Amino acid sequence: MDKLLLAVKVVITLLVLILFVQNIAMVEVRFLVWSLSLPLALLLVVIYLLGMVSGRSLMGVIRRLRAERGHSPRH
Repeated sequence: MDKLLLAVKVVITLLVLILFVQNIAMVEVRFLVWSLSLPLALLLVVIYLLGMVSGRSLMGVIRRLRAERGHSPRH
């Protein structure tokens, strides 16, 4: 099982490296009045990380709301 997990990690790492190598072209990102030029691969990583952070935060809020609802008296 450990060898299978290692193989999956190696394949995912290789796929990510291929993604980086094939997407090094510069792109311009515009948001409201800001403009930024950066490699597409870096943009993908930043968007992925922002998604992870916002997803984790959203799950924390949902857990907190569920916990508060479970401890409050029902009317």
